[in-house]
Amino acid sequence: MNEKQWKAIQDNDPSFDGLFYYALRSTKTVCRPSCTSRTPNPKNVVIFSDVSVALLEGFRPCRRCKPDENAWKGYKEELVEETKQYIFKVYHENVSLQSISLHVKKDPFYIQRTFKAITGYTPLQYVHQLRIEKAKSLMETKTLSITEIGLNLGYSNSGHFSSKFKDIMGISPKDYRKTLQQNPDI
Repeated sequence: MNEKQWKAIQDNDPSFDGLFYYALRSTKTVCRPSCTSRTPNPKNVVIFSDVSVALLEGFRPCRRCKPDENAWKGYKEELVEETKQYIFKVYHENVSLQSISLHVKKDPFYIQRTFKAITGYTPLQYVHQLRIEKAKSLMETKTLSITEIGLNLGYSNSGHFSSKFKDIMGISPKDYRKTLQQNPDI
């Protein structure tokens, strides 16, 4: 192992992914340089230019960085994607950080921190954005009242729905619907 490779492992540098892999004699796992696991003891590290060679020598792929999966985007990105998929399925229900945590089987504070670091907003902000996008399309029809739309989207009352709608859109749901009726091209 040279100094550049060791620095890449210490820094979890994704620019070295695919250029080399490192295996740990202590755990018998093989990782990408970008793996976010604990920094290993250098005396336990073996460098490989190809992950398949490490696998042939008896090392198993790390469950965190998945070096044997080419399409893998990253541990944190995977968590965010799984969280988004879950939210999309249940956005109209009572969604909480705790319910997300139970589904993805990760600590709620880790989910919150990771989601915000990757997307720029919290999971709950994502829930509200998704709900408001759905509300905008529901407002195009006149069959549902604003209260019914809010309740169908998971808000406990029309006041909470109106407040969140105005926070995100800058206009009340009632005024938005009037604007839609006057300008159907919006």
